[in-house]
Amino acid sequence: MRHVIRDANRQILAVYAEPQPGTEPIAPDDPEVVAFATESDSEAALRALLASSDEDLIRIVEDLINVLIDQNVILLTDFPAGAQRKLLRRQGVRQKLQSMDAIHPQRGR
Repeated sequence: MRHVIRDANRQILAVYAEPQPGTEPIAPDDPEVVAFATESDSEAALRALLASSDEDLIRIVEDLINVLIDQNVILLTDFPAGAQRKLLRRQGVRQKLQSMDAIHPQRGR
């Protein structure tokens, strides 16, 4: 989630990663945030846009790796030992979260 400050016309003036006084929450991929960052000459705004997409991109790469492993295009053992541990750790955490969601479906992620 990102947090924005708006002017009187509801135009975004600033985007923050953390809540600030007078800000309102907004999705990082909201078209207004994207437009603000890409039309801005502000290095900070552009960096904030990239940072906000990092988490989504990590999930996409993780899912891609899992699909390639499931389809036997690559093997887990093709990765260096450190990468294997990290992938397996994330897989374990995701399985635990899925189990928790099954037990407590009303709880959001």
